[in-house]
Amino acid sequence: MKNFFITFTILFVLNLASYSQGVLLDEEALIDVKEYSSLEDALREPDKVYKLNLSGMEFSEFPEDIVRFVNLQSLDLWKNQITSIPPEIGTLQNLQFLSVGENQLRTIPEELGLLKNLVMLNLEDNDIEYIPPAVCNILNLENLNLSGNKLESLPENFGSLKRLINLNLFGNNLHSLPASFGSLASLQSVDLSENTLRELPNEIELLKNIMIFDIHKNQLLEVPGQISKLAQIPYLNMAENELRILPSELGNMTNLQMLDVSENQLSELPDEIGNLKFLQELNVSQNKLVVLNPNIGKLSRLQNLQLAKNALSDLPPNIGNLAALKDLDISSNILKSLPAEIGKLRALKNLNLFNNQLTQIPDAVGNLSSLEILNLYYNKISSLPATIGNLSNLTDLHLANNELTALPDEIGKLKQLKMLNLKNNKLVKLPAQIENLNKLESITLRENNFSQEEITTIKSLLPEGVKAVY
Repeated sequence: MKNFFITFTILFVLNLASYSQGVLLDEEALIDVKEYSSLEDALREPDKVYKLNLSGMEFSEFPEDIVRFVNLQSLDLWKNQITSIPPEIGTLQNLQFLSVGENQLRTIPEELGLLKNLVMLNLEDNDIEYIPPAVCNILNLENLNLSGNKLESLPENFGSLKRLINLNLFGNNLHSLPASFGSLASLQSVDLSENTLRELPNEIELLKNIMIFDIHKNQLLEVPGQISKLAQIPYLNMAENELRILPSELGNMTNLQMLDVSENQLSELPDEIGNLKFLQELNVSQNKLVVLNPNIGKLSRLQNLQLAKNALSDLPPNIGNLAALKDLDISSNILKSLPAEIGKLRALKNLNLFNNQLTQIPDAVGNLSSLEILNLYYNKISSLPATIGNLSNLTDLHLANNELTALPDEIGKLKQLKMLNLKNNKLVKLPAQIENLNKLESITLRENNFSQEEITTIKSLLPEGVKAVY
């Protein structure tokens, strides 16, 4: 036992000595050391300060005493009012984590480039307009957050940050990316959303480790075919741009699970869209689609399909091949009919047909045994098929603003129905079978042709506790 304590004491002393000599701590060790949250307390023992958290202290200037902490490895100055970082920051050679987000910085010193051990740099939500090229000398940097600034460009040597894994440039004014961007060989996640990019460099094909590539809300007119070389990407967001066409090479991105190209100017989808065998979510809403490419029926794993706000007048019959589909939104198009094959979508839970020109619903809709929400607001439907009663899992049925003159008796079979909206139709009575809707919670009947006598009858039929609006 005595030898154990001697050994322990020697190791403890050696460990303290290594701290005092400025040995870099790994992330786990850095978590365990004391974190100072008071500058005054830290100044009492400056050689022992490895972590300093001065976030939310309302500093208007960078505290000059910070450079006295020669062993400092984690510095958090988030959410202050600091307007500049002094060049002396470059003396903190052991610094690994630096956060100066949510301040009032307009510039950053090139001396940041001297922090060779820095692995995380957070400068989000400032007013920075320029990144000195010397900052790209931080060769160990793995995480860089520059979101919410005023950057219009990146240094030409930005690609020197070869260990960079996560990069956030969201919400700047970037017009273009340097060619060296393709040299970020370790990059796994990049957020370029909400900038003013009009094109992407062909060199993006070199980002072989990229897994998340978000470029939504820019001004892209086209996407280079080279993007297909990023075949490993599961998530690609190109929404809110000015895209008029998608490259056929997109079909080579066979690992895609989510593709968002909503709010663009697309008039068609390439035939190669059918090659995306692992795609689970596809959002093409708010484009100019007139015809839906039938190859979409090849997406056997698709679960969520968003087609709202286009100009689709019909759907291809092979939409019925989407056996895994759970959510289908075709609202705000000009559909006049639905193919009978829609009844093959047995996994469908949510079908949104709001604001179309449908006059009837095919009997096959009754085959949608998993359907929970059916939205038929704002169409021209005059009758419902009796098969609607087969929707045993339906909880919400939206039928407002149509031309219904009657409901089928089978409506009473909807045992799970909780909400029924019949506002603004031409109904004069409801079937007595509504008394069987035991789970009904609300029903809206305004703007129909019910007599007072019929309203009295309806009140007597409705299950107790139902909130009814007449």
